[in-house]
Amino acid sequence: MTHEHSTDPPAAEGQSRRTFCATACALMAASLLHGEGQAPGAAEQTPDPHPLKLTEATRAQMTPGQVLDYRKLGAFYLAADDRGIFALTAVCTHRGCLVLSEGPSGFGCPCHDSAYNLQGEVTEGPAKLPLRHLEVKEVEPKGLLQVDISTTVPPGTRL
Repeated sequence: MTHEHSTDPPAAEGQSRRTFCATACALMAASLLHGEGQAPGAAEQTPDPHPLKLTEATRAQMTPGQVLDYRKLGAFYLAADDRGIFALTAVCTHRGCLVLSEGPSGFGCPCHDSAYNLQGEVTEGPAKLPLRHLEVKEVEPKGLLQVDISTTVPPGTRL
């Protein structure tokens, strides 16, 4: 009597592996379809417990066309145009990446190539929404500029 040795796994083990792989693939596909594979948006992130960000800039130091990078302080830019001083979030409205300043010409997202002008308006997609404008106040006695990253203001708001 001869015994044949099979290198195939038992049926139950093979079925289990197939079921696992099928389930894993289905879950990955569902997550990609549901969220299109994107990172959590700004609304889904935990709010900063300290939304008031004091910069070292003053009103007198800000000149039209100037853009100061405060991504490390609170993910925003402080900018000035001929109408005054304003702040824009540095969070791209497409997928939540941080945009880079391109000086007075605007901002660009290095991840997906969205582009915004200096006022935060979309000039090139895939982003469809403009960058949020944030509240800016002058704080005495030194006149330093403070940005409230939790407060959105209309795009034409200037200090």
